Amino acid sequence: MWGISCKPPANALVPSRPVTLENHFPRMSSHAISRISRSLAMIVALTGATLHAADEWSPKLDATNTATKARDGRLIERYVHGPREAWHYPESAAGEWGTPPDHETGVAQQNHNSFYVVSPQQPRDNAPLCVVLHSANRTAYDYLGYACLGRQLETHEDTTTVMTNSPPDFYSLYLNSTNAEWWGYSESRVNHAKGVNAPTAAEWRVFDTIEWVAAKYHVDRNRCGVSMGGCGTLGLGMPHGDIFAAIRADVPAGTAYASNRMNDWAPVPAPDAPALMRTEWLQRASAAQLPDPPVIVDFSSQTDTWSVTQPPLVQAAQAGRLPLILGWGPFGHTTFSTAIAKFPPGEVTLAFPWLEIRKNEAYPVFTHASCDQRSPWLNAPAEYDNAGQMNAYFRWKNVRDTPDAFAMQLWIDHPATQTPLPMPGTATADVTVRRWQQFKPHGGESYAWQLSRDGKVLASGKATLDEVNLLTLPHLPLATAPAELTITR
Repeated sequence: MWGISCKPPANALVPSRPVTLENHFPRMSSHAISRISRSLAMIVALTGATLHAADEWSPKLDATNTATKARDGRLIERYVHGPREAWHYPESAAGEWGTPPDHETGVAQQNHNSFYVVSPQQPRDNAPLCVVLHSANRTAYDYLGYACLGRQLETHEDTTTVMTNSPPDFYSLYLNSTNAEWWGYSESRVNHAKGVNAPTAAEWRVFDTIEWVAAKYHVDRNRCGVSMGGCGTLGLGMPHGDIFAAIRADVPAGTAYASNRMNDWAPVPAPDAPALMRTEWLQRASAAQLPDPPVIVDFSSQTDTWSVTQPPLVQAAQAGRLPLILGWGPFGHTTFSTAIAKFPPGEVTLAFPWLEIRKNEAYPVFTHASCDQRSPWLNAPAEYDNAGQMNAYFRWKNVRDTPDAFAMQLWIDHPATQTPLPMPGTATADVTVRRWQQFKPHGGESYAWQLSRDGKVLASGKATLDEVNLLTLPHLPLATAPAELTITR
């Protein structure tokens, strides 16, 4: 799917489950805007949660749109609409609901009132949905043009390598925002305390639009994606595992928005902080009281000044058992996969099949894996690897999920890469299962677990839920041949 170069065995996907959505994108300084206009990206798989009754609001097909067909023949439709009272947009945004110009582009033509839908090459019911959020200084048409119309980037890079391009078998939704709104983060940070876990007007608009498109085009609500706008991807996506199966953020311009929408896990308390403070932070970092987050694929660069806020995210993911797949290298603030793929671990992370993840299946979270490189955001400058990955080699497949028993295959994958790269044949990792469907562990109960391959038991034991109600199995030995993890009451 979508150019993923390596696939696990048939039906081996990463599952997802439902949650609620409440996030936004940050406003940038003029310096930040000039840099981020080149990009960030994310994809997520959507479950259907209607935020407002769909019959109260109905976008209209825009007959003035002249961009009606992609280069590959896919149908392009532009819809226009006004604000809903339930979104609570301020009066200051009243001028951003006029009819957009044809081929709108740049800051002066940004708006809130239009979006584009691109059909799959072979339209059908139950197709997945990819949602594209543009970066600062850009519009929905800008990224539609790069992805579907052969529009050339100023840098003359090959537009087929833009990481926000849409998979040919997906519906694609290209949404609009403004620099002033920045997908809602501007509103969220005006009053930090009030904004914690609280949706903004932009968030209501974005998710009402997603719901409207999902219903109109009968999309598969267990598979949906969002691309571009890495900060917004994290902020809008992470709290909403009930909407998204997986998300991908490319060089996110900060993680404060995600923290604000995810229990406020930044900053991280010092290692010697009082035990109560550390325990309270762990509750926030683990997404307690929120839906299990979507699987997160994050590309960031230590040579990108925006990555200065990566440490709280990576530390929260490790301690709170969040499903983070991380790739890094000295590729700077880029939106092109070719730049990331110049570094072999980047190729491995690019090959992670996040578009195959489903929202209605459990997934494993891998932490402290022996095959991880040393991240710039967990280690001192003299001790981290210049390029690397966390958890990008791991794959899984759900086997059984009943009220009394759970089984999942786990293994290490060796994706095809252009550059020869020594890849691990074995590794150990702590494994935490999240997004349980039928098998739902409860506190106070003990669970027997076993990891086996070809009838041989590799590891076994008993486990109980920890202080944040997660079930973690330590130091599981994994290899390129699938091993089956079973958990019973």
